[in-house]
Amino acid sequence: MISYLRSMIATPRVFGAIAVTCLLAACGTTNGVTAGAQPDTYTVTGKATGTRMSWVTARNAALDAATDYCKQRSQRVAIRSEATSGVRSLEEQTSTVSFTCVPEHAARG
Repeated sequence: MISYLRSMIATPRVFGAIAVTCLLAACGTTNGVTAGAQPDTYTVTGKATGTRMSWVTARNAALDAATDYCKQRSQRVAIRSEATSGVRSLEEQTSTVSFTCVPEHAARG
């Protein structure tokens, strides 16, 4: 019983530590993969706030989501285009990636 109560008390601290870590490390999120304007083309937007390198975090979040999307289809990602926005370290940085999924064995260009 006592260990259960200790874990309940410690839980807010864990969430607080995660929040502080995300603030300092510029945690990235995505809006999810959506269908693009062209057939078999998809887009995903990564977002991050917190440091001068937030755009890198936003880009990595978008690329990770695109890679995961294609891996679920036993394919690999082929980036078609990328657009970024946000200029200040405390402003939300975004990276929107347009991509297709191609067979693993397709020639890389």
